[in-house]
Amino acid sequence: MSEVIDLKRRNFLKTSAAVGAGVSMGATSAFALSPYEDAINLKEEKIKEIKNAKFTPTFCGMCVNMCGFIAREVKGKIVKLDPNPLYTKSRSFACARGNSAIAAIYDPNRLQTPLIRVGEKGSGKFKKATWEEAYEYIKEKLVKILDEEKDNRSTIAFGAGAGAEEPIFANLVNGIGSPNFVDHFTTCFAPAFLANKLTYGSWGFGDFEKTKYALLLGANRAEAIVTPDTLDMFRNTHKRGMKLVYIDVRYTNTAVNADEFIPIKPGTDLALILAMIHETINRGYHKTPYKSEYLSKYADGLTELEEYFTKGEGAKYTPEWASKITEIPADTIRKITKEFSDAAEKYKGAAVCYRSRKSTWYYQDFDFRRAQAIFNSLHGCVNRPGGVLLGRGLKAEKYEYEDFPIYDNAKPRIDLALKPKDEYPLMNPQKGSWQYFRDKVIEINTKWKKGEKLSENEYPVRGLFVYRENPVQSVPGREKTIEMLKLMDLVVVIDIIPNDTAFFADVILPDTTFLERTSPLKSFGTLREPMIGIRWQATKPLYNSKPLRDIMYELSKKIEKDLAAITFKYTWDEDELEVPYPKGFNLAKYLNDDFEIDEEKLKKDIKDEKVIKAILTHAGEDDLDIASFKLSVAFEKTVEEFNKEVMKELYGEEALKIVKEHGVYWPGIEDAIKAGFIDEKLKVFKKDIKDKHKLIYEIYKKYSKIDKNYCIVPKNGKFIKLTLKNIANQTITSPINGKKDKVEALPKWREDLYEEPKNGEVRLVIGRHGYFTQSSHPNNFLLLDLMNYNYIWINDELAKELNLKFKDEVELTNREGKKVRGKVYPTKKIRKDTIFVATGFGSQSKLLTLGYDNGISQAAIAEDHIDPFIGAASMNETFVKIRKV
Repeated sequence: MSEVIDLKRRNFLKTSAAVGAGVSMGATSAFALSPYEDAINLKEEKIKEIKNAKFTPTFCGMCVNMCGFIAREVKGKIVKLDPNPLYTKSRSFACARGNSAIAAIYDPNRLQTPLIRVGEKGSGKFKKATWEEAYEYIKEKLVKILDEEKDNRSTIAFGAGAGAEEPIFANLVNGIGSPNFVDHFTTCFAPAFLANKLTYGSWGFGDFEKTKYALLLGANRAEAIVTPDTLDMFRNTHKRGMKLVYIDVRYTNTAVNADEFIPIKPGTDLALILAMIHETINRGYHKTPYKSEYLSKYADGLTELEEYFTKGEGAKYTPEWASKITEIPADTIRKITKEFSDAAEKYKGAAVCYRSRKSTWYYQDFDFRRAQAIFNSLHGCVNRPGGVLLGRGLKAEKYEYEDFPIYDNAKPRIDLALKPKDEYPLMNPQKGSWQYFRDKVIEINTKWKKGEKLSENEYPVRGLFVYRENPVQSVPGREKTIEMLKLMDLVVVIDIIPNDTAFFADVILPDTTFLERTSPLKSFGTLREPMIGIRWQATKPLYNSKPLRDIMYELSKKIEKDLAAITFKYTWDEDELEVPYPKGFNLAKYLNDDFEIDEEKLKKDIKDEKVIKAILTHAGEDDLDIASFKLSVAFEKTVEEFNKEVMKELYGEEALKIVKEHGVYWPGIEDAIKAGFIDEKLKVFKKDIKDKHKLIYEIYKKYSKIDKNYCIVPKNGKFIKLTLKNIANQTITSPINGKKDKVEALPKWREDLYEEPKNGEVRLVIGRHGYFTQSSHPNNFLLLDLMNYNYIWINDELAKELNLKFKDEVELTNREGKKVRGKVYPTKKIRKDTIFVATGFGSQSKLLTLGYDNGISQAAIAEDHIDPFIGAASMNETFVKIRKV
């Protein structure tokens, strides 16, 4: 790979030191100065730098929270990121990941130019290419695939990570016409999202700023996902009378800051919530004045719920029953249920049983999240201040094109079409399931490669475009994901670094970092402060990288005529047109840039007037309407043009000016700016402003022209469905014993979906850490300086039995026989039957200097288990044996 990156570790350290100097925070080099005069000169130089710097509003792209920043550029380099105080979604907050974006720009392993594979797939051997060469390579492969597949657009699949550019990438997906799109949904929050969506129509957000009682089950907010609402949870909790109860398998920083920590047996959260619902129903906690009125007005299915927990299956879910499963004392279950109930009644729903961000843990997560949604609803906490807010944003538009044609020969998505209609998992029809999709592609592509006959709905998936997603490193069953990629004819990866998935690509296209591009505006409807944010380009793109919109526009221009010609060919109806398709005819030769047919050239090449007439008829507006197949039309408007047009149209010239200057808009912000808190040049609070930490909370409340109850979504009628009859009686299959069962209208504890460790095993629990976003930043030297390894948390008593000390290396072997090595961290703060590993480490891409083989990869050790309800990755259903090495 020397022709692409010639980077040894020593060179990397030299380069990173140079980069560090280029993005210096100011203090580092000051320590090297001994004379006082040099320090004075340095201060003057920094003042001069600030005076001449460029300050640009943007929002973060290091995770999905998208906090607001003001980027400082000095002499062409980003040197500092300051929180944007007017950006109400983040309220002057910046976490370690956000600040480490500087390292992402200047990562020495960053992709610098398009690459085309020259060795075996997975060898890591690529050649440098121009953008034109890369587009040409993609075009030739696409044309060959779609021609051989007779215009089945579904044979090209897509995957993307979450972010502001999603609508841009969606235009390519919809323009090519494939239903096969997969993202992080089933490796992240699918069970919680669908459970809440089905119960009360929304994902919902915990209103931690106003809540009086917060119950967190495994939601390690103090360190796993540190965002502004995390600060809301812990800020002045006792002063405002809030109680925080935290339940988890290990004692974390959230436990340290909680009022009460309750240890629980892993995989038994559902049993706990079922017992709390049982206690609520049987003690009549839901019949108090506020809750009675709330439930009668908004909830449907209460009678069935009461019967279920008094006379039906749920009658056995007593605190004593749950205590045997969870190992939480029955009296503790009763106590926290009563406390939650009292808080919800006294404060009119200002209590929340938080549903967590990432929830793809156990086989029973879907029913666990349903039970949480029911519990919140029973206590009147949904769509209430301090409870679960449904979220409502300001009016905005998406960068999306809606007039793409429907392709006649595109088949249904591969992971749903072959699944029996009366069987689960209930997968999201737009996103499917990564594991189901991957496994089905392997099965069918293997048959296809062998020349075996495929059934009516089977077809090979021969191409994959991946944007800012890393399935090789994030989806359990790493070897299977690699096998899928090797069975495809075309894999295109668009990213910033050569990650694990890029290592197995045919073409790699270098993306820009979020600081090097303007992104489509976003309306943020979280919590109580809706706003519109815009990410403006803060610095020029480095190297030969390009923003996604430019890549999509240029690629679509390259492929659109040939792809349209294939559709033209395979929609030709000989009976209607009265002539057979002309042998060797290629419509692409006759389309001009406006997608009009050059009739003069057509008549010069074809002498048969009937054929010419048929061609023009088939391409005309009354038939195929060939102009509608112009893919590039979806990207003709630049992102800057789109943002300006939408803001001006919806909110006027003044709003456009404000959002250009400050990167954010909400009704009333103009008065906040005029109040004089903000430095006009720096775009942050002026230095002499007192109590800035309080002001970020008060500024919106004082100046916003939006009604204070805007966060409460108007609801007419009974929008809460306590029982889900629409999903009942569907068949599920136990991944443990293969037995068939039926989905219930209400959540149910299933013994055959719960397992204990056996024969010296421990359960592996996988979770986030606030410094890393899944598999996106394994090579970020600033983050690695904060956390350089994901040690295996192991109970100190078990460690002694295995003769293990801190940093000793062990080998973990799961039930599938997969092995990884890692270093241990013995501690009293975890159960003896459980070990814990954080995500974000263990990359196997040899193109990364720091990330390669550093730590443990969840994709390598998590067993390839799938939730039978939703199709999500049940990563914590992994059991391992530990061996000292």
